Amino acid sequence: MQYTSTAASPPDPRVSRSLVVVMLQALLLGLFFQPIPAANASGIHTDASHTTGAWVPPVEGADESAVQEAFIPPSMPWSAAHRGIDIAAPTAEVVAPGGGEVTFAGVVVDRPVISIRHDNGLISSLEPIESDLAVGDPVSQGQVVGNISANQQHCDNQCVHWGVRKPDAWQIGSTLRDLYIDPAFLLGWSKPSILWPVHSDPPS
Repeated sequence: MQYTSTAASPPDPRVSRSLVVVMLQALLLGLFFQPIPAANASGIHTDASHTTGAWVPPVEGADESAVQEAFIPPSMPWSAAHRGIDIAAPTAEVVAPGGGEVTFAGVVVDRPVISIRHDNGLISSLEPIESDLAVGDPVSQGQVVGNISANQQHCDNQCVHWGVRKPDAWQIGSTLRDLYIDPAFLLGWSKPSILWPVHSDPPS
């Protein structure tokens, strides 16, 4: 009569080795296909503080059809791009797109510019705008902050260029640069534009 043992058979070592190999392969694949980290765009959210309702166009009564040139983000902070939107202006008056404080009012290269730091930390720059306001002056949303310069034309037709940036929000290697965002998105005229490159150091 043949005797059959009821004791459990020892595990097959080949099965254990196969499981380890499969787990290692999955881990390596996960590391290999993990996305390359993008430049830091923290702080730019699609909540109510940054989108339509909290902002108005710098040209009173303008809508999406008034945009003459759209926002084109730079691939790197020093790259050529269109860091804002150009809005056709039937009148010369320009208003503050949001409340805040004037941080700059003067000439940049050959054009007059006014910059406003808003309560949420974003900075609007409007050009070519001649203004009587001075650094430190408070402004409210919709307040007239200046007039389009008659001596400077940014577009073929009268327009205002509006750029918006978040200071030191774009990390490139060990440096921090300003991160430009699409002003049309703040007005609800477009979806967020995200085209931030991988981390790298600026050229020497």
